[in-house]
Amino acid sequence: MAKLLVVEDDENLRETVQDWLIFENHTVEIAITGPEALEQLSICQFDLIVLDWYLPDIDGIDVLRRYRASGGATPVLMFSGRDSDEARQAGMAAGATKFLKKPFRLQELSAVIRETLEPKKT
Repeated sequence: MAKLLVVEDDENLRETVQDWLIFENHTVEIAITGPEALEQLSICQFDLIVLDWYLPDIDGIDVLRRYRASGGATPVLMFSGRDSDEARQAGMAAGATKFLKKPFRLQELSAVIRETLEPKKT
């Protein structure tokens, strides 16, 4: 279906999400750190980026800002344990397309991905 980049440092969550998205017929690439994500984004094209807010070296929101500043236009689904209005607004202001609060159900993740990837009907 779609080629996705999943950026998540938590091994259990990363593997669970990767396995689920492969089951959903997506092609999945993985990045564990911010620099790894930025490198992959500079050399590969993706249909969607699934990006965790908290990464060990560079916060996901900073990865997103750098990606957008470099001209990156791929939709970004940002997820985080932070669920305040301020966090959502900061994510959207940085260029996130969608925001999903952790913990989430895998079916919810799939629904948000489908909604993000489907062309808008006018």
